[in-house]
This record gives sequence, C-alpha cells and structure tokens, in this order.
Amino acid sequence: VVGAAGIAPPGRVRRKSQLLSDPSCWPAFSTGAEGLERIRPLLRTFSFSALDYSEEDLAVIAAEIFYEVGVDVSLKIPRSSVQNFVLSVWGFMRDNPYHNWVHVVDVTQTLFCLTVQSGLLDRLGPKQRLALFISALCHDLEHPGVTATYLLKSNSTLAAWYKQDPGMLEKHHSLRAFELMADREIGIFQNVPRDEKREICNLVRTVILATDMSQHSIYFESVKKRNAAKEAVLAARRAAREEAQAQVCMLMC
Repeated sequence: VVGAAGIAPPGRVRRKSQLLSDPSCWPAFSTGAEGLERIRPLLRTFSFSALDYSEEDLAVIAAEIFYEVGVDVSLKIPRSSVQNFVLSVWGFMRDNPYHNWVHVVDVTQTLFCLTVQSGLLDRLGPKQRLALFISALCHDLEHPGVTATYLLKSNSTLAAWYKQDPGMLEKHHSLRAFELMADREIGIFQNVPRDEKREICNLVRTVILATDMSQHSIYFESVKKRNAAKEAVLAARRAAREEAQAQVCMLMC
C-alpha cells in the first residue's frame, strides 16, 4: 500500500539497497581511486560542491565521509554495512527539485566541514559522531517535496498517518532512519552493543527533529542565552583578575 505521493506507510520499508543481494552494485568513483584521493582534502572545505558530481559519485563520497569520521573503525562497522546504509538512503530519496539525494549529501559534507574546521569533531565521541552523520544523511529521508503546511491543508495521507502533527515530516524522516538502522541485512549496528544502539538512536531522533524550521527560533534563543551566560562568567573572571592586579599594584607602591 502506497500513499502520500508514493510514500509507503510507516513501518514498511519501500526500497533498500540492491547491494544486500549483489555486492557489485556499489558504484566505482568516476575518476577512479586517484580522483577520489584528490577530493578527500576538498571534503574538509567549503569549496566542495555536490552539484559537480553524479549521484553515483555522491554515494561514494557519502561513504567516504563516514570513513573519514572513523566510525567504521571505532564502532567496528564493516565498510560493506556503511555502503549498504548509504545506498539504502539513496534508494529512499525522491526525485525532488531540492529535497533530493544531492541535497542530503551536500548537507552531510557541509556538516563534516563545519565540525572539522570548528574543532567540534575532535570533541565528539564515536557514538556522537555516528549519530550526527546518520542524522545529516537521513534528515530529509523520503521527503515528499512539499511543506508540512501543504500536507496539512491538502488533507494528505501522510498528515493522517501522523495525526495532523505540524512536525510530521521530521518525524517521518526519523522513522525511516530508524527502520534502516534496525535492519539486520543492512547491518549498520551489527557490532554495536544494545545500550549503545539505544543511545545513538535517541541522538539521531533528537537531531533530526531539531531540523524542524518552526523550532529554530527556540534553539536560537537557547544558544543566545547560553552565550550570554558564558560571557557573564568570563566578564566576572576578567573583573576579578583586574581587581587582583590592581591590589597587587597598590601593595607594591
């Protein structure tokens, strides 16, 4: 049964990677291993453009980012499972003008660049890294190409499934991500302990739900308050340090 512009109901995976039954389905990078080696440094910069590559090349690039992050080694995730996961996500993406495969790989690479250049990546543990990059790749999983407002006003099947929830799209993306993470054939979690799986899944859900644009002002205000509180603490420390220096100067006079 398929509804809401060709989207399968929650709980029914519509498409999975053909790699599961045919390992030869993993695409070769169009310019070969040397070409892939040349673009690796580019992935850490804002000079990379996903529009310059074919969808097949973007699948290879998406997997390469997971390898660069190191989750395949730290969490003992076989590279074949990373490839299964990447191609399965690609299989879920619809041919929309914007919310498509090119977009999610672009977001994943931009996140990689931001976390590398800001130093955040070095401060994240393996589970946090995996959750963050799964969230990036899956944040628009099976997006119908229209807004939640449109789905609500058009009385769509998707809106009915999620009981007219304005955050239905983010919940749907999160649900599809969970289905892929839980799929034993894909095997992204095959060597991850159960309690750690739960922790990673909770982080993925939190991150994907946070992409709801209607909630951005709330998150922005929260960040502003944190920064203001941090600045107040730093200002108090500076004042205390200056006062101590002044007292030392007075004693020395």
